[in-house]
Amino acid sequence: MPPSAAQVGRWAETPGRVQDLPAPDRPGTASWPGSHPAPGPRSPAGAGRLAASGRVVGRGSVAARVRDALVLCKPRIVAMLVFSGIMAAVVAARGVPDLGRLLGFVLAGSLAAAGAAALNQYFDRDIDALMERTAARPLPAGRMKAVLALYLGVMLSAAGVAAGFVLLDARVGGVLLAGVAVYAGVYTLWLKRRTVWNIVIGGAAGSLMVLAGWRAQRPDLTPEGWLLLALLFLWTPSHFWPLSLALRDQYARAGIPMLPVLASRKAAVVVTVANTLLLVGVTLLPAAWGFYALPHTAVLTAAGAGFLALTLAMAGPGRDRLAWWVYKASGPYLGVVLVTMAAAALRKAGMP
Repeated sequence: MPPSAAQVGRWAETPGRVQDLPAPDRPGTASWPGSHPAPGPRSPAGAGRLAASGRVVGRGSVAARVRDALVLCKPRIVAMLVFSGIMAAVVAARGVPDLGRLLGFVLAGSLAAAGAAALNQYFDRDIDALMERTAARPLPAGRMKAVLALYLGVMLSAAGVAAGFVLLDARVGGVLLAGVAVYAGVYTLWLKRRTVWNIVIGGAAGSLMVLAGWRAQRPDLTPEGWLLLALLFLWTPSHFWPLSLALRDQYARAGIPMLPVLASRKAAVVVTVANTLLLVGVTLLPAAWGFYALPHTAVLTAAGAGFLALTLAMAGPGRDRLAWWVYKASGPYLGVVLVTMAAAALRKAGMP
């Protein structure tokens, strides 16, 4: 369920600097708008201290520990990234990809992405504790030791990169290594807390997974390959800026300089719409050199127009709740684009 109206957009018309905003666990300041924290790991102050200490609350069942390990690895994001790489492999092969190399990519890419996600949650456990959206994650909630998350992230990342080198080749292994470094290092440790363009540059991590899937099938990049890299790079801000607009107060209190936090609401919406317009335009470019048939162009035009219209609708007053649904709609839109491009590649290969 999306956040309630009381939980989103409280500062929609109050742009300012992150460091000027109160931290929820600072003495004499209020807690999250619309929340009622209780003592312990569920409250902002308790969660923040718990995340910093690394103390574990309760032992839990084996099933609960497995669930927490899965949550640490962000399985939905991993699935989206690997699916993007699979679709890129189909486009690269211009038909049915080499099954052995495709399975090798799925294994290596899944492990590397899961490891990077675990490292991301390890490094972000302090700010995760300050946001309602993330406070229930295993580390800020105190259900997992921080050192275990670090160990799991390093081992999964190393296993994924090694699988890329061994099962595929140095090109794929190197790209997966770069993907882990960009997401867990460049984005999480450097960009996320320092610049308003954090998610723009961090979007390169998604592009690298697409590149890994592509290079699992062929070493050279065709125009469609470059377009897929641009697609993931441009999609990432259009995915995350609506989320940070809907949860602007939470990002601000955690000290994360997302665009909607440092800019006015109007400016954030304008930039998001402009990025989405560019994204939709890029998806239609292959029609210019005959890669799409008419049905593919029609599907992408309709999907792009719908997503752009939804993004434009955020411009109205009191539309922060709608921003949440733009965030949720961005994933299916990306899926439609990728499947349509894969279908066009299969058609080029003479398949129905």
